Amino acid sequence: MKKIFLTLCSVFVALLFWYYLGAKAILKDDSNSFSKLQCVSYAPFAKDESPFLFDKGLVISEENVRNDLKLLSKYTTCIRTYSTVGLEMVPKIAREFNLQMLMGAWVSSDEKQTKDEISTLIKLVNENPEVVRAVIVGNEVLLRGDISDKKLYEYIKEVKSALPNTKVTYADVWEFWIKHPSIKEVTDFVTIHILPYWEDDPMNINESIKHLAEVRHEVEGILGTSDILIGETGWPSEGRMREDALPSKINQAKFVRDFVSLAQEKNWNYNIIEAYDQPWKRASEGAVGGFWGLFDKDRLDKNVFAGDVSNFPNYKYLAFGSLVLILAFSLLLRNKDISTKKIFLFSVVNTSFAILYMLQVEQYNIIARNYLEFSWAIIVLLTQIFVYYFMLSYIIKEKRTDVIPSILFYLASFIAFILTMNLAFNGRYENFEIYGFIILAISFIWLYKNQYEKLNFGKFEKILALVLLIGSIITIYNETFLNIFSNIWIILALVFAYILNKGTNKNISLCDLKSLAIYTLVFAAIFIGFKYGFVSNKALATQCNLDSSSLSCGIKDLMGAAVYFGYIGFITILVTVIAFIANKKSYSLIALFFSVGSLILTNTFLGSISFLIAVYLLTKDETKSLN
Repeated sequence: MKKIFLTLCSVFVALLFWYYLGAKAILKDDSNSFSKLQCVSYAPFAKDESPFLFDKGLVISEENVRNDLKLLSKYTTCIRTYSTVGLEMVPKIAREFNLQMLMGAWVSSDEKQTKDEISTLIKLVNENPEVVRAVIVGNEVLLRGDISDKKLYEYIKEVKSALPNTKVTYADVWEFWIKHPSIKEVTDFVTIHILPYWEDDPMNINESIKHLAEVRHEVEGILGTSDILIGETGWPSEGRMREDALPSKINQAKFVRDFVSLAQEKNWNYNIIEAYDQPWKRASEGAVGGFWGLFDKDRLDKNVFAGDVSNFPNYKYLAFGSLVLILAFSLLLRNKDISTKKIFLFSVVNTSFAILYMLQVEQYNIIARNYLEFSWAIIVLLTQIFVYYFMLSYIIKEKRTDVIPSILFYLASFIAFILTMNLAFNGRYENFEIYGFIILAISFIWLYKNQYEKLNFGKFEKILALVLLIGSIITIYNETFLNIFSNIWIILALVFAYILNKGTNKNISLCDLKSLAIYTLVFAAIFIGFKYGFVSNKALATQCNLDSSSLSCGIKDLMGAAVYFGYIGFITILVTVIAFIANKKSYSLIALFFSVGSLILTNTFLGSISFLIAVYLLTKDETKSLN
């Protein structure tokens, strides 16, 4: 009866948890005073499309655009676009639904592409003068460093000369208007982007609107004009926390509702980013990039304008998943004659882990966007469910014995290492996969308690512990202590570092790692110097914007592409495989060199895997002799 009663208690607690999280912790409809938004950013890409597919023959469906604009016409009177080539049908369809446009031309370092954009823009405006409210020549060009301010100035003048009866502007993050005030001389009004989530000093949701108002006031004072369009503002509904700026469905709705009310009060001109979630942006901006839409990728309403909003609208499915896990693992109690204390402990762990596991499932359901990421999610979730099982099995065992295969600890440690390196060296776009790792950390600490000497780890594990510690310190520096998710992840990473260090053979000291540490530090210094002295050198970037014909600019562009498309990581893996086959120290050191370079140059996933293999190759013989 005790088993049945405590199992039912577990079920009740889990269901209560999900009911509160999904049905009670919500933003209540506050009956907004606005009927329609002034303007909304619109990219006409379906959930499996992206602008990068134009070169592969993508043709935007007029039917999809018509359906999109028909829906948007109920909520706004204007759309902002960012490109013209391939989107020539948009003005015609906008006219059908009485929508005006802030029509944008995409300006980049590709001069031919930019010329095509500008010529298409001029043509479309001349054909649809009544539809176009204004044109925007370039979007965040100066922020990206694609061209110089002088070149941008020339492009804007060209458009103004061709379209004397149309208002012309340029759009960029507000700081870059302050850095390049001369651009105001050639524009009819100023278009600034204020995105509190993406600020260098991110704003939490409670301070975001105040910050936005202060920024607009500051720009107005510095540039000496009140003719300002807030060209982009908004808040993401999903994604990683930046310091104390948390993406969520509730926060997105709160931001938009509060901002629009203030904009009406202040009589500001504005454009909200964006109409529909754009999954393709996740490739370059992380998961958060795909969740700025007022509607989701399937064009379903996210209740940003009005209505109750829950961060877990599918809480019933998550509750059902937790229920299945609790009942399934409760079967382990059958035919077990154990104390009430153990049954209670079993129930507490089972309930907690069932909730944490479904939170992790939900996170992967949101952030995984392709087969590789789904494969990663499956590997991680399988590791966690097996550890979950072994933890519960251990609790109900009559005698203290080893109940967990070491392969699970190694696999969990390697995954934790990869994620920590991602956060340390490329953290801006990485997620905090904390929920399932809480299961792992608690389980391993519990299972290995007072048995660390049996692990008999060697130099390989000692080095992993040390690098995990270093990665955690870097993450603290990057994220600050304001980020709750980051703080939790650091604790989890340090748990793995503690176990790896505690389980290391007592005959191994830090002095034994001296040679490998020196190699790693020298390689890191080389690549840090290369990254900040060449690849990310702002002075060189400015010079290359003015004249890209030099050899150094060609190499810089090549390296930039290699980093962006992940070629550095693929080369590193290839070198590491060769080192593994050759099984020679010199080859392993070359693999270590490339893996450190991959980490520093933000190709962190493959770089982390290569680093693990390289360190293993450099320590395996010594480890064998110790064991």
